[in-house]
Amino acid sequence: MTRPREVSERTAARALVVGLEGPWPSPEEAAWLRQWNPAGVILFARNVTGRAQLTRLCTFLHDLVPTLEITADHEGGPISHLAAAVGCPPAPWTLGQVDDLELTRKVHAETARRLAAVGVDRVLGPCADVLTNPRNPVIGVRAFGDQENLVARHVHAAVRGLNAGGVGSCLKHWPGHGASGTDSHLDEAFSGAVSTPAPFEAGMRAGCTAVMVGHLAPEKGGTPATLDRKRLDYWRRQLGELGTDPVTLWADDVTMGALRPAMMELGVPAPDGQGTGLVAPGDLPGAWFTALVEAGCDRLLIRGIPWRAFPRGEEEVFVDPAQSQGADEAWPEETAYQEARERAGCRLDPGFAHSEGDVVWLDFTAGDRWDTIVPDQAAVRDQFAQELARRFDRVHRTGDQVPRSFSRPATHLVVTSHRPLGNSWQNPVTWQPWLAREGQALVSGHPSLMADIVQVLGPGWAVKYCPEMNYA
Repeated sequence: MTRPREVSERTAARALVVGLEGPWPSPEEAAWLRQWNPAGVILFARNVTGRAQLTRLCTFLHDLVPTLEITADHEGGPISHLAAAVGCPPAPWTLGQVDDLELTRKVHAETARRLAAVGVDRVLGPCADVLTNPRNPVIGVRAFGDQENLVARHVHAAVRGLNAGGVGSCLKHWPGHGASGTDSHLDEAFSGAVSTPAPFEAGMRAGCTAVMVGHLAPEKGGTPATLDRKRLDYWRRQLGELGTDPVTLWADDVTMGALRPAMMELGVPAPDGQGTGLVAPGDLPGAWFTALVEAGCDRLLIRGIPWRAFPRGEEEVFVDPAQSQGADEAWPEETAYQEARERAGCRLDPGFAHSEGDVVWLDFTAGDRWDTIVPDQAAVRDQFAQELARRFDRVHRTGDQVPRSFSRPATHLVVTSHRPLGNSWQNPVTWQPWLAREGQALVSGHPSLMADIVQVLGPGWAVKYCPEMNYA
């Protein structure tokens, strides 16, 4: 691996897109932003309590640093960090199942109008990954599908919609995270050898000018794309030929565990001494950031503020928390959102009920990383629990534990999970003691669930799959 040349501290700081701790900046965070003048801020669910609050936050940040770009992961489905303020769009997989390009465009235009109204400048999406590995643990319903042509068509429509609604976009995760069997947030991940995937080409031709590069190596032991200067230079030229504006390359969250081995090879070990898992943003050394900038990354996403690498000076900024308060206005009816979910069958069928019986709910989403980063998803689950309680005499809800034995085998089953089933749950023996030979099952979440559940339940069970549930 080529050791990076030195870049200035100020240059590295200007490439940062940082996260904040809460719904209003602390005086220290505000002073840091004004001192270092980063490229942007990335908002998470922890920064949002409602529409009025988010509007005031974005206004404050733009006034504090006029050049600041406000961004967010708001793809739809479980990755909708700003749901508390602007609602939750349908998951990309839902839109891919409907396969109506005009509907995909309308959904993204509606999302963009809402985000623009509160002051967000760019969506970190759409996801241009093709789910070629059905058991991929990190992409799942974030992809529009598992066929390259389908994904390309919907990425093109999504970018057109975001442009029409007035916000920027950022295709991800170049060169492709859909084939990976590991989560780059936690450990090394591999993309395989790829050329320019059609979905990225389609997004660029639709007018996107930003591409998020994943910390993905072509094979085990290879250099992650974000640290490979030769490959990034080639890709920048390749992608640039598809559009009319220069391409901006965004490094995915630089605290991800996938960077640990490569950084250690460069002589920049993670400060916690661990080999896997996310790294604390505030502890990262300056050399971690300069290596990425020197390799060719124009923007460096980080989920917090890198206090150690870029210390705050003595300047103070007065921050009035009262500014973050205010009444929310209701959004107009979510026509495009509702249409997509209804057409994909994302609802509880009237026939899924048993007033004198039990339903078993294996809720693997509780505590999952995707669930905890977007608290709004917990509220959706609670709403679903209430609906099940109206339809069944008893609801047996459990996580990753085998349900207890019942007086009679269960004939109704719900499985919700953002990730593929664990190994033990892929064994039919795990299910046999407490399930009847025939029944009805509802499966929601990761696209691999349907095939796995059909396999373990057997032919006597009628199984329905929904990418996401519209529980109302």
